[in-house]
Amino acid sequence: MVLLRKTLILLATTLIVVGCANRGIGPQGGPKDTEPPVPLKSEPEMGALNFNGDRIEVTFNEYLQLDDVSSNLLMSPPQQNPPEVKARGKKLSIRFQDSLQANTTYTLDFGKAVCDFREKVPLHGYTFYFATGDEIDTLEYRGQVYDAYTMNPAEGVIVGIQSNMEDSAFTTMPFSRIARTDSVGRFRIGNIHQGIYRLYAVDDLLHDYRLTPGEAYAFADESLEINELTSERVSELTAEGDSTAQDSIVLPTMFLFKEEQQKLFLQRTMRPDQHRIQLYFSSTPDSLPELHPLTDSLNYHIQYSAHQDTLTMWLLDSMSIAQDSLFFEIRYRRTDSLYQLEWASDTIRAIWRAPRLSAKAKEAQDRKNRNRRLELKTNARNGFEIYDTLRITCATPLVSVARDSMHLFERVDTILKPLPYTMAPFDSLSQEIVFHAQLKPEGKYELHVDSGALHDVYGITQVAQNYTLQVKSVTEYSTLRVKLNPMVAKARIQVLNSKDEVLRELPAVPEGAFFEYLKPDTYYLRLYVDSNEDGKWTTGEWSSKRQPESIYYFPGKIQTKSNWDFEEEWNYLAVPQTKAKPAELIKASSKKK
Repeated sequence: MVLLRKTLILLATTLIVVGCANRGIGPQGGPKDTEPPVPLKSEPEMGALNFNGDRIEVTFNEYLQLDDVSSNLLMSPPQQNPPEVKARGKKLSIRFQDSLQANTTYTLDFGKAVCDFREKVPLHGYTFYFATGDEIDTLEYRGQVYDAYTMNPAEGVIVGIQSNMEDSAFTTMPFSRIARTDSVGRFRIGNIHQGIYRLYAVDDLLHDYRLTPGEAYAFADESLEINELTSERVSELTAEGDSTAQDSIVLPTMFLFKEEQQKLFLQRTMRPDQHRIQLYFSSTPDSLPELHPLTDSLNYHIQYSAHQDTLTMWLLDSMSIAQDSLFFEIRYRRTDSLYQLEWASDTIRAIWRAPRLSAKAKEAQDRKNRNRRLELKTNARNGFEIYDTLRITCATPLVSVARDSMHLFERVDTILKPLPYTMAPFDSLSQEIVFHAQLKPEGKYELHVDSGALHDVYGITQVAQNYTLQVKSVTEYSTLRVKLNPMVAKARIQVLNSKDEVLRELPAVPEGAFFEYLKPDTYYLRLYVDSNEDGKWTTGEWSSKRQPESIYYFPGKIQTKSNWDFEEEWNYLAVPQTKAKPAELIKASSKKK
């Protein structure tokens, strides 16, 4: 009995302890809390003057937790060392790590960092402001930032004003006051002192609140005079609670872009096959790299990609191929921290890690290598696109092509009639042969490649092969004519797919840009004004104060059908530039990014 009584007492005590441990903070159960925390009081008070302390404490109506403070918190003017923010129970504590400037209004924007403890419901857009002088600056400026090429709202971009009018201030000094764009690209810079400023935006990767080489940026062409009138006028455009007005107005806008100049460096070295080594560069170099093997008697061929940003080394002798590690010295161009090109030298190591194979699999692989033939692929098929070009590709570089050993025929009933063709200029290390011929709609053709017509860098050739193709009918396509009204002589019109990708491009002409052979599908349109007439979209440049070339989207979609001709007259100014892009394209390009 005594033992049973002790056991029951111990069990009861355990249940009491477990029950107490599970109480947590606040009552359990009940409806889910969907309300964010509410600030009740603070020390000092919101809007305090002549503040000279190093700490702020805000008391809320419920227990708090913080979410990603480093990404959410924005202090304006910015400090080199951001403040230390902690949540203790119902109190939010902010301690400044840098001294505060005299006679300055400070704003702390917490974004979505402050959340309730139980459900992590964020208090959106919570800000706290105070002044180290005798008055609070109350002016503000609002606007929007869009990506210059996609016309998507630029989210999470730092927008700043700078009281220093020198061009160098953009790259050498932090902004005077800052804000961050929201999900639709809007920003609000608050607590501004009356004055004249320059307005910038930057995708601030280094969190230094200025432009660093390699970052995307935007700038206003003219300086801003911010006073009571200008502040009130911009604020009226975005009156709170009037969502209809917000959707219909167009705020002052900047367009974010990256310069053509890209950082150049050696990204990585790979050896995907035992006989093949690849070097990847981050962008197109202005000079080809110099490669010196540190292994004796190394025999190889070098091949460059179309943009010369990938170097492929094909090892040719069995001794080199058999080595697990090969060392090279490479001298190449790269950009330094100031985006200046310089020559650099490195030693690289190409490692081959052979896959583990069973004895049977290894025997089969060796047999295949002994009897290896060129592996050719072609785009010849039934349903060949009218606008396509006949091609043959090889897995390894070709060094010789016997033109007389390849024959193209047109099949008329059962008769094969020779069809003249030309070959695209053949590079000695090419892996593709392109045939140019007059292929008719609905025509049937055969390409015959004789045995031994092709040889690759390893001396391997191919067996005789025949390829057949039949071209599609014209009735399987549609046409689209796009007329601009008003006409813009320097405009170029692009046809896009549902992924916001460019499929076709033509210059605008008075009679309309004529797009032939479009498959039945959903298409979209956009144009850009080719100001420098170089036939491509040109980005901006800070040194010359050049804005990126303007882009306009057609505000709808075009659904084509087989054997239909479509004509669209497009007044690209009828809908505001930043409102015209279809919502489905914004979603598609955002996912792709």
